[in-house]
Amino acid sequence: MLKLYQFPISHYCEKARWALELKELPYRKVNLLPGPHVKKAKKIARNSKLPILQHGKNTVQGSAEIITYLDQNFTRRSLTPEHPGQKKLAEAWESYADREIGPSVRLLSYHTLLDHRNLVIPMMTQDCPWYSELMMKAAYPKVAESMRSMMKINDDTAEKARQQISTALDNIAETLGDKEFLIDDTFTRADLSVAALLAPLIMPQGYGIDWPEETPEPLASQIAGFQDRLGWVGHIYDNFR
Repeated sequence: MLKLYQFPISHYCEKARWALELKELPYRKVNLLPGPHVKKAKKIARNSKLPILQHGKNTVQGSAEIITYLDQNFTRRSLTPEHPGQKKLAEAWESYADREIGPSVRLLSYHTLLDHRNLVIPMMTQDCPWYSELMMKAAYPKVAESMRSMMKINDDTAEKARQQISTALDNIAETLGDKEFLIDDTFTRADLSVAALLAPLIMPQGYGIDWPEETPEPLASQIAGFQDRLGWVGHIYDNFR
């Protein structure tokens, strides 16, 4: 049995979930709480980064590494192109998404959401043991402070993140033109990665958590400024998730 250690809220974990489910691989989710996850993660992998996939005696850490591992060990519905040039391009897009899109979306989202504990705590604790929400409520002030410090979340970095997301969306639109996919005419790890890491901006049902009914400001207005360039993400979720 494949076992995925994850945060339900994490868009990097969403990358791994999507790949596992696209390949129709049965797996068990082990949902961890931010903060307390460190001790558990370091017991099974080299650091505290999630997601972590366990498959028998093999442990794979990181969303990109998990997708590579799955393609190498489960041939159904490969996400990595066979052609060397297309493979290199797909991996470059994934690396770009992991470096530029994922951190910016996370920072911009938490810049607002961390001020709304009643919204973010249920997302952090969804499908965790019943006592997790009580634990998170008690620890939340320290958790929020730690997250702001670790990710360097402030007004200036949030504005920089917004600009980086806008630039990325322009790059994606320019690359796509009238095409459906980023690489040739096939859905690859490039499309999955970019769409998954942008997903919190469209809050799709296929993601697997209960999104807030209303998005608080200033995040709501910031997301509204991206809406004219997020249609492709919705299309990818509607058709491939």
